[in-house]
Amino acid sequence: MDYPLISIITPCYNSQEYLRETISSVLNQSYRNFEWILINDGSSDKTEEIILEIEDERIKYLYQENKGQCAASNLGLSQSNGQFVKFLDSDDLLNDTHLENLVKCIVDNETLVSCAWGRFYKNDIKSFKKEIEDVSKSMESFRWLKTALTQRHDMMPGWLWLIPKKIIEKTGGWDERFTLNNDFEFSVRLLLASKQVIFCNQAILYYRTNSNTLSSIFNEESLSNAISSNLLGIGYILERENTKFTRRICANRLQEWVFITYPTYPKLYRLIQSEIKKLGGSNLKIGGGVKIQIFRLIFGWKLTLRIKALKNKKWK
Repeated sequence: MDYPLISIITPCYNSQEYLRETISSVLNQSYRNFEWILINDGSSDKTEEIILEIEDERIKYLYQENKGQCAASNLGLSQSNGQFVKFLDSDDLLNDTHLENLVKCIVDNETLVSCAWGRFYKNDIKSFKKEIEDVSKSMESFRWLKTALTQRHDMMPGWLWLIPKKIIEKTGGWDERFTLNNDFEFSVRLLLASKQVIFCNQAILYYRTNSNTLSSIFNEESLSNAISSNLLGIGYILERENTKFTRRICANRLQEWVFITYPTYPKLYRLIQSEIKKLGGSNLKIGGGVKIQIFRLIFGWKLTLRIKALKNKKWK
């Protein structure tokens, strides 16, 4: 078995609350042939102090003035030496055999290896629940992408993959026009440039929800970034296959953002609606529990979202 060098790349911004847990998670890996590049994106807390506490020759520490997650990730890439790249958020955790199991699944330099994952909430690791999805299997890359869109697979993050460095060199790094919520178009480029996705169920990522990291900040700027990223990614998809089916699943992807932006961000909502119309319309219904569905049937989705927005505002 070969033991290729893996470059783990972690952008950090005011990450002091959970960073030590992530450090422990990485340093406890059973697979030892890795370098870990941590990029401090202009933090104002103790992020730098915590990183500099690490005594391990595999650690590289980089600093930049605050430019956002994409610029930080690209800086890390520019200093990486690994044959394969693994992105990791500064608050997420890996199981101890994560890298070892990913390496066992490597086929060639044209294949992505995806990991299993699930959410947990803040410090409550017992709340972890593994996601079981239609893309939790190995398949041809473009089929994986269409399956993800068809099944409302909203998470397509950079940390999902073990990526051959050659694919990143072929497609380019992260688009630095986007400072936040930029994963979709990056992952689309990776998938379109790769041959297949191998799913590794034994490599598990613990995704922390409700924390203040670069990937979790949610406001109008991040929404605008996410929508622009989605529009770019959809453009790449339609360049590969422009059929009625593909246009519909892309429109449905955008419809998810309609439900997120309405009624709070009317400008973004109108932009998305215009793009959906160009694609021929969406047949996606609003998601949610029993109460949401009852309200939707009685009042329609717009009034349902207005009521939801008013309720959220009341309890802030």
